[in-house]
Amino acid sequence: MKVSIENRPGLQRDMNSGAVINIDNTAYQKALNAKLAAEKKEEELQSIKEDVQELKDLMNQIIKRLN
Repeated sequence: MKVSIENRPGLQRDMNSGAVINIDNTAYQKALNAKLAAEKKEEELQSIKEDVQELKDLMNQIIKRLN
């Protein structure tokens, strides 16, 4: 049996387990999309850091050859 939580629309409590359940699918999807966007942004940042490190390494190689 599930009952609504007072002053918290979109949330219900499962009386058997005591778990709080989010029944607001729109809010859940929005949170999931935000998480995926943050993960994608972090992956892009990591890729840029790797590219910068590669450029640094190449520049150091060029400098060594010129000296």
